Amino acid sequence: MEKITLQRIVLAALLSGLAAGAQAARRLPDASATVAQIEAKVEQGGVDPARDLAPLVDGLRAAKDERSQSTYIDAIEELGDFRGSSPAAVKAWLVANAPPALLEVARSNAGWSVRGDALMALRTLDAPDAVLDEAIAIARAATGDGDGFIHSRGDLLQDWKENRERSGSRSAAARPQDPQKEQAALQLLRSRGRGASDDDLGRALGEGDAEIVQALIDAGVDVASPGDGPLTPLGMATMLACAKHVPINRQLAVLDLLIAQGADVNHRDAQGNTVLIAAVQQCPLAVFEKLVAAGAEPNPVNAQQFTPLKMAMVAGRWDIAEFLVGKGARMSAKDADQLFMEKPQDPAQAAILRRATGAAK
Repeated sequence: MEKITLQRIVLAALLSGLAAGAQAARRLPDASATVAQIEAKVEQGGVDPARDLAPLVDGLRAAKDERSQSTYIDAIEELGDFRGSSPAAVKAWLVANAPPALLEVARSNAGWSVRGDALMALRTLDAPDAVLDEAIAIARAATGDGDGFIHSRGDLLQDWKENRERSGSRSAAARPQDPQKEQAALQLLRSRGRGASDDDLGRALGEGDAEIVQALIDAGVDVASPGDGPLTPLGMATMLACAKHVPINRQLAVLDLLIAQGADVNHRDAQGNTVLIAAVQQCPLAVFEKLVAAGAEPNPVNAQQFTPLKMAMVAGRWDIAEFLVGKGARMSAKDADQLFMEKPQDPAQAAILRRATGAAK
């Protein structure tokens, strides 16, 4: 009799435990369903970051199985990718709020694959240096199963952080002015497989794609600030597009957009080069006409004492040289002697040189 009673007690306890587990499972939202709902709101443009994205972070913290953890991490990466096509407010909220949860996973006893994914998601978010430093320290201190893999994630984060510092990357944060224009722009970017980032801007500038450049402007990507990189957006729109021989009408349309946004046509790099100096080798005359009409100084001097006029003559770009002379660019007779061992024999070229130096006919 006692044996039967004990069996019943054990069975009741097991059933009670299973029921409690099932009830707890019902309390935890399904990761895939949660993610699908949030992604739909982002896609439709009706997302409230503080309200609608919190379940991603809360879900990741509460998840006990690796499948759910991976689902939440993947969603945070996709929606928060600083190069992606999510609204700027979504990216900003996730980079501000998701890293602590990702770091918790990296410190946890989860499988090495999930911990590695959590670490690399910080790179996708373009997390601040302090967050990356903490992640790198966690990775380097990892022991146990998969420690070599986790250590390698730390090395990747360290390399990426250093490359970001060396390249002087422009701010990745887009700042749209009009939410309705931003949403329409993001829909266009998604349809063309583009994100809303400086990388996408550089590609569009090099291709002379005015439609995408306008969409990036509407999405809040800064096209006017020179930033800290080696090329300004205006420089990319000339050097890259000219080098690729993009049709001139497309080049000029992009230049119009950049100039209208306040791009500095007289910005100088560390060597004193302006966009006119950089454009001499590849760009057609129409580009120079557009830039000078927008206020570009026709006779800037770089650190090597070169001007667009001197470079045009050395490169045999006499149409550009004639245009610059017509806009007031000049050089000394000594400069001309240094440029040419033998003066041009072509009458038209000789006439341009005489005007440039102020020599008598």
